[in-house]
Amino acid sequence: MDSIELNSTYNLRRAVLIGMCTLLGCLSFLLGIINLSIAAKWITLGFIELFYALCSFALALLAVKKRHKFWQVILYIFVLTAIVIYAVSLSQTIDSMLCWVLVLPTVYYLLLGKQFANFPVIILFTAVVANIISKYGLTVNPLLVNFVFSYLLIWAVSHIYEKNRAHSEAKLQELALQDPLTLSFNRLALTKYFEDVVSKPSLKEFADEVHLLILDIDFFKQVNDKYGHEAGDIVLQESAKIISRLAGDKQTFRIGGEEFCVLIENKKQDEAIVLAQLIRTKLAQHTFKLTEQENINITVSIGLSKYRPGMALPNLLRQADQRLYRAKNNGRNQVIYHNAPLAALA
Repeated sequence: MDSIELNSTYNLRRAVLIGMCTLLGCLSFLLGIINLSIAAKWITLGFIELFYALCSFALALLAVKKRHKFWQVILYIFVLTAIVIYAVSLSQTIDSMLCWVLVLPTVYYLLLGKQFANFPVIILFTAVVANIISKYGLTVNPLLVNFVFSYLLIWAVSHIYEKNRAHSEAKLQELALQDPLTLSFNRLALTKYFEDVVSKPSLKEFADEVHLLILDIDFFKQVNDKYGHEAGDIVLQESAKIISRLAGDKQTFRIGGEEFCVLIENKKQDEAIVLAQLIRTKLAQHTFKLTEQENINITVSIGLSKYRPGMALPNLLRQADQRLYRAKNNGRNQVIYHNAPLAALA
């Protein structure tokens, strides 16, 4: 149920990518010109940097238009890593290149996340340590010691920060999509889930297997008025559990006070009607225990609509809502799909 609109990580990484590509593009272009004019051994690096500048500007443009792909970011990062390693190997003292090396672990985590960042971090660390040893010998020297501990510290901080940031975002996203009372998904989650469903390539062939039902508890205001809002909350919570058990947790949404919605996938019309009828029957048969002395039963009315290719969610909801109110006007405790009740009072 993730989406770009809900995922702040996407927006963060996109912003970092745009800024980084723009900055590195300008810097690579400048360094490329300088290296082409310094000495013969830097000419290859100069051409590489000019090419990398063009790639940086191209990726920045794609990111601005939200058309970049994750594999392009990974490729960009690994090319940057290779350039830095190559520059380190050309440098006689290495010291001047370490500032770039120490910046990259944080960049890896910002752009790739903890799942993919460790690999380039290890590659860069291993390559630079090998270069230091090759230039200064296999001895304990201040440069090697300072680099190893500085790099490991930056690596650890970046990893811990990204891990906690990802965990916090997941919790916030869960809260944004969940109804706090019933723990069912909410209307925002319905919108995102519907977008995921209708974007599936197979939907063109199986569009007649997507349905939506809106369920409303009959005379719910009377429950609140007679027994109190705590009793009403119990009814809503237990109703949500029953609906979720029958229709599935991911398909159940609370979209109003006493209104629930179920998005039905991979079921033909007759099967969707059977599910709606089953939900209506199970809720009618369930006894809600409010207190030690008070038990009540409820009924529900249900309107069912069918998705058509290109149909927007508001139209699908409106159609189901119209049939719900028809069920209310026809006496409640029934399912309506077209103009007549599909489930008589029971």
